[in-house]
This record gives sequence, C-alpha cells and structure tokens, in this order.
Amino acid sequence: MKNKDSEYIPKLEKAIAQKYGAEAIDNPRKFWTEKKEEEYVQQSKLLAQKIRKNETQGEKIELDGFLINKKLLSKDTNRICTVCKNYSFDMRDRLYMNKFSTCRMCYVQWIDGREKRWKNGWRPNKEE
Repeated sequence: MKNKDSEYIPKLEKAIAQKYGAEAIDNPRKFWTEKKEEEYVQQSKLLAQKIRKNETQGEKIELDGFLINKKLLSKDTNRICTVCKNYSFDMRDRLYMNKFSTCRMCYVQWIDGREKRWKNGWRPNKEE
C-alpha cells in the first residue's frame, strides 16, 4: 500500500507516542532479556505439565467401546412422570421431577399442599 504522504508513518508514530507514551512505538525486543526468556520457557513447561496432568487425571468410562471422560457425559435424568407416564419436555418440570418424580401438572393436581402425604408414600389410584 503506497501513500502519497511519505511522512505518514513518522506522523503516525508521533501521534501514537503522544497519546500512549514512547513505549508504545518501541520494538518489543528492546525489553526482552535472557532472564525473561528463561521465565517464559519455565512457565510454558509448567502449563504443559498441568494440561497433561488434567488430561490423564479425568475419570474415564467405557461407552460403546470408547473411553470417554466422565465430565463429558451428561447426567441421565428420568423425565417420565410417575403419575401420568408422560415424557416431559418442559424445563419448568425439572424441579418437580427432581423432588417428586412428577411433572408440574401432576404436582399441582396431586401434591401441592399435600407434600407430607406424598412423602409418606401415598400415590393416586389409576381410576383417579
């Protein structure tokens, strides 16, 4: 890219230096030393060790002939209501599924206000 103004780059550097300071236009190699290089290499080695340790440390589970990290598997949740036997796609049912194994509608109809009876083992009859 050729500019008509041959003084464009020096003007740009001067403007940057005025706005951000003289260090902004200096070559980064000017501030790099052997000591900093050694520290950087050491930090890189430590990071690589941590990454390798975490990769090998994860608990593996065999699934269909493959070893899979346990953290990658989603928790298998039962989304079928024990009362109406419908599969719930509604995210609002998660609370009721976890606590009572029912969908929100069955909770409202059979459990709401009668939690003690439900926890004691009462369940609605098939005729109800």
